[in-house]
Amino acid sequence: MKKRIFDLTSHDVKNMTRDEIVACIRQSEGRTMMVENVAAMAPLLDLVSGAEIAAAFGADMITLNCLDIFAPRAEVSGASNHGVKDHFTVEELRSLTGRLLGCNLEPVPENFTDIQIGRSVTRETVVRAVELGMNYIMLTGNPGMHVTQETILNAIQLCREVSQEIVIIAGKMHGGGVGNDYNLDIVRNFAEAGADIMMFPAPYTTPGVTPQLAHQMMTEVHNAGMLGLLAIGTSQEGASESYIEQVAMASKAAGADIVHIGDGGYSGIAIPENIIRMGITIRGRRHQFKRMANRR
Repeated sequence: MKKRIFDLTSHDVKNMTRDEIVACIRQSEGRTMMVENVAAMAPLLDLVSGAEIAAAFGADMITLNCLDIFAPRAEVSGASNHGVKDHFTVEELRSLTGRLLGCNLEPVPENFTDIQIGRSVTRETVVRAVELGMNYIMLTGNPGMHVTQETILNAIQLCREVSQEIVIIAGKMHGGGVGNDYNLDIVRNFAEAGADIMMFPAPYTTPGVTPQLAHQMMTEVHNAGMLGLLAIGTSQEGASESYIEQVAMASKAAGADIVHIGDGGYSGIAIPENIIRMGITIRGRRHQFKRMANRR
């Protein structure tokens, strides 16, 4: 397959291998957009899931956050008023969105118990994610989870032991674990453990992450043979469109293969206008509007 990510159909997505996904993102030249969604939170709009909103506004990759992998469901608002069920399954989301789907699993330290087991990294949760047909697993930490680069590294190794086929995205997008850890010495370790994509905070999101530092991060990631992702995970996904535009431009210039927008807007998803603004900025109206329209 030699398609760019914004040209994919749902049929393409359904049949893609790990190598094809990585190659597709690489040849899209920095124009891949990931949108994160708290699946456990009912969206503002009734009758649709947050993942559907993400797809409608141009996401290429949709990451389900706070998903209990043992009881996976995407909440729906207004179900009782319309006589429909109050959630969608992962399989239904795949059909409804036509996008690459993944989930966050959190590599919390041993003996940390302030998290549902279905949201943490264990052999059983990784196996279940594979069984559910997730295209990728994102190994990172929400606020207060005590995640470090070292716990992420261990999680990469475990995930790759479980599956040689699932795409692994790993890293920190903010100080949600233990500090804002920008240690670049560990990048090659991530690659050797089996990660496909490494994540860092986008420029202007966490203190000290300038476009120059972001470029250094992406250079190290690419030199290690991985793809790079720069993320807005600091609730600035709810900032102005002009801010989103600046971050998107700086991220692409820094070398990001994927630009990510988090879920800290309203009801578990970024401000929809900001999702569109990011997409238009990194790939222009033609490809953005095509991506918004095509879910067949």
